[in-house]
Amino acid sequence: MATTRIELKESGVIFNKEAHEYWLEGKKLSGITEALRKMLHPDLYTGIPEHIIKKAGEYGSRVHHDIELFDRDFVNCGSEEVQDYIRLTQQYGLVHEASEYLVTDGKNWASMIDKVYRVSDDTFSLADIKTFSTLTPEKLELAKFQLSTYAWMLQLMNPKLRIDKLFIIQLRYKTTASGKVEHVAKIVNVNRVPSFICEELLNCYLSGQPFINPYEVPMELSSKEGRIRELIATKQAAEEELNEIKATILTTMEKMDVKTWLTEGGMRLTRKLPSQRTSFDLTLFKKAHPEYNYEDYLKVSQVSGSLQIAI
Repeated sequence: MATTRIELKESGVIFNKEAHEYWLEGKKLSGITEALRKMLHPDLYTGIPEHIIKKAGEYGSRVHHDIELFDRDFVNCGSEEVQDYIRLTQQYGLVHEASEYLVTDGKNWASMIDKVYRVSDDTFSLADIKTFSTLTPEKLELAKFQLSTYAWMLQLMNPKLRIDKLFIIQLRYKTTASGKVEHVAKIVNVNRVPSFICEELLNCYLSGQPFINPYEVPMELSSKEGRIRELIATKQAAEEELNEIKATILTTMEKMDVKTWLTEGGMRLTRKLPSQRTSFDLTLFKKAHPEYNYEDYLKVSQVSGSLQIAI
């Protein structure tokens, strides 16, 4: 059955660029960026001089403008950031659908999505362009909530629309005062925050209530990160050294045709001879004999929960 092609609906929101205000049917709406920052990381820019913040903002605006010109009018200004953007869109097969697309919840909030890319007739991906030199955990979390809130409002406006991916397009080509060139061009995928959590955060902002971030790691646990990294590194080094020693012992035992050694310290070293292992391929057997019912012969075991750590 063919999928009906979805065209993005107009929000009806009017954006006053000079005042940076959003209006819908005579009502002023609030942008989400400041609300997210105040609720999640209010001290993000504390201690940073105003002129540095302003300069960073001007650079970000210029990059956004140049890329929008390319997507909207096919005008290539030739900047390094635009060249990197073109390369990334080609590498990831991004099909531009809209830039600065206005979304709203229809009541209190409105914002503009940097980039909307079409994946299929009814599916889209959303992206936000960032010109930071480094995506700190705080900035990454803000971007995750920002894109997730966009996705929530986009689907409010287009209920049948599906969201594929949310990602950051990180672009930067700047020469520092020391002469070092900061060149960053990459795509960073983010996991979507459920819509009800995004809505709850914004409601807390409006009501002045604290927001309990379900993704925030408690301090007593996050403080152990350094020690966890040390232990993992120690474990990896120990395993590598142990494997090297075992390989040397095994090679020596094979050359001497010895099957068992008992050391003076009481350690028993046993050489296992090469062998074959036979196992039953249930998936393959099911495909070959779909007429059989296997449920009565399957053994189900409870598996305890566990923690995975990726560094």
